[in-house]
Amino acid sequence: MEKLDILENKILDLLELVDTLKKNNEELAMTLIKKEEDVNGLKQEMENLLMEREQVRQKVAHLITCVETF
Repeated sequence: MEKLDILENKILDLLELVDTLKKNNEELAMTLIKKEEDVNGLKQEMENLLMEREQVRQKVAHLITCVETF
């Protein structure tokens, strides 16, 4: 009977470990989703800034052209 008790305790410990690991996995999955959303937001912001920079370059080039004609 003692061996069965030991086996039962080990199985219960393993079940607890599996439950804990599932919870950790869910937390990590949520963290990953959040980080992916952050990355996508930063990519969009970078694209917007690059477009804005190009617009500024074009305006400066136009202003330089206007000044040179005077």
